[in-house]
Amino acid sequence: MLTAVAAAQTSTATSQPAVTSVSTDQLWPISVKMPQRLGGSLPPAPGKPASVDLRVWVPDGAKKLRAVMLVPENSDSKHVVEHAPLRAAATKHEMGIIYMRGFDPGIEHLKDPTVAPDGKNILEMLEIVAKETGIKEFEHAPWVTFGKSSRGEFPFHAAWLFPDRVIASVTYHGQTPTWPVPPWAKLDGQTILSVNANGETEWGGTWFNHVRPSLLNYRSQKGWLSHQTVARGVGHGDYIDGHGSEGWGKPFPGKVTCIRVWDYLAMFVDKSLELRVPKDKYPTDGPVRLNQVDEASGYVIDPFAVEETFAVPHLPLKEKDGLFVMGGGEEVPVNGFAAFSPLAGFTPGEGAPVVKFEPGKSPREWLMTDALKLAMQMDPMLEVGDYAKLMPKVGDTTEIDGTVVTFRPLPAKQVGPNGGISMSGLKSKLSRVSLLAYTVLDVTEKQTVIVNAGYTAATRIQLVLNGVPVRHKQVLELQPGKYPLLIVLRMAANWGQIEPNLGPVPEQHVALARKLQADADAFAAEQAKLKASGAPKKVLIRKASEVTKAERMRMFWIPDKELAEAWVRLHTPGAQ
Repeated sequence: MLTAVAAAQTSTATSQPAVTSVSTDQLWPISVKMPQRLGGSLPPAPGKPASVDLRVWVPDGAKKLRAVMLVPENSDSKHVVEHAPLRAAATKHEMGIIYMRGFDPGIEHLKDPTVAPDGKNILEMLEIVAKETGIKEFEHAPWVTFGKSSRGEFPFHAAWLFPDRVIASVTYHGQTPTWPVPPWAKLDGQTILSVNANGETEWGGTWFNHVRPSLLNYRSQKGWLSHQTVARGVGHGDYIDGHGSEGWGKPFPGKVTCIRVWDYLAMFVDKSLELRVPKDKYPTDGPVRLNQVDEASGYVIDPFAVEETFAVPHLPLKEKDGLFVMGGGEEVPVNGFAAFSPLAGFTPGEGAPVVKFEPGKSPREWLMTDALKLAMQMDPMLEVGDYAKLMPKVGDTTEIDGTVVTFRPLPAKQVGPNGGISMSGLKSKLSRVSLLAYTVLDVTEKQTVIVNAGYTAATRIQLVLNGVPVRHKQVLELQPGKYPLLIVLRMAANWGQIEPNLGPVPEQHVALARKLQADADAFAAEQAKLKASGAPKKVLIRKASEVTKAERMRMFWIPDKELAEAWVRLHTPGAQ
């Protein structure tokens, strides 16, 4: 018999158990231990507390529930569902939340995707939670399913198996709902609301390669009411205010932050519960029938609305035999083109190194600032600011997050094994460091090169050439002369060295880079022309009732005007 770590065995079926007095986490007043056969943790060592397998929350004073949100553990998923607006929506609609830590739902990462999982682990877990908490509705209530990253299969696999119980599905920086669905999926026209929240640069552009076509197929073929959101300048959840970062809890006006995305997801959950959960009865003794939503209600979103609001050219969206096709827009090997000539009148500052340019090799001589053992607040790949103007001499100073730092010659011990900069001794215990480094490249003959400045969610490297920020994989044409080169680094990862360089590039990639740049320039010119003409902007979101059914089946769906306006704010640069 499993026990609740903080459960009250004497509680009744009609009242919330008095457990807050024995829990140290007021955000999760109920803790439940699961049996090992369901993925529960091992018994604790003598004198050690038991591990928490399930964290459970119910609205304050709740005696019954109408719905349950199921959340498998992964990185900051717990913090998403602790977010105050989401808890407010849950309270409003009498929804409990289960954060599944030591529990195996049994429906993810299937060894044989053609064989249907039975889902019994989930049903047994809910039965246990209902018994331990004394709230019977846990056993029968419909669900909002959530999943992030490697747990991204959970929300849509649950919907495949239990479509009559899934109110809405939320995938947060996680796997795309797979298309086509397997034969064992029980989808039969249930109007499941769904949203995928991804980063613009996540997994090589998965938002347009996989998420967009897949969700449009669910929309047109399975009756789901799906849409997507895309965080500008964000990768796999690497928000400037991410939990655990120096920016956590700080305001960043005009920036896309995890808090703003969480606000949006909370509003989506609120709208989904409002539309689909019956208000006339509780799922006390058995399931309730979820409301079907008329897809002609609500609002529809143009499938290219992300590009339109970001003011970038449309990215690939392919069709074949009446379906949208996954892939086909895979990450390209180049990222635009730019031609540079030496700056007129530029003279390297006193003590600034001038190094002979060698394609593919990171310079070995730099002026480097003091290395601060923190990750600067701004993301230099999104905003380099006045740093772009720096062309320092020895002894010049600047500031990083208010701390004055001085440019000095890079000591020999800090030169990387292949050039660049060794991180040895520069980072904090948490592998955090911020610095600027500067050198001057002496290009003796015309060169066409590609920027190699690899980055991750935790390591942000921005190169500035001639005072102009350049992008990783951007192709550059350099006329002979001297070029000031600045590195702005924000690191929160255990890299041994950084070796940014301008490397050789195949001629076919040069041609591709020129074409992509020409397309981008033409698009920008067209946008400027439209703006100058005063022509009305393209309508990206419309009432569904004003669009033919055939057209709206090729568009994303959103519940109402309030969420539509929130979607626009979230995607409009500077409006967040």
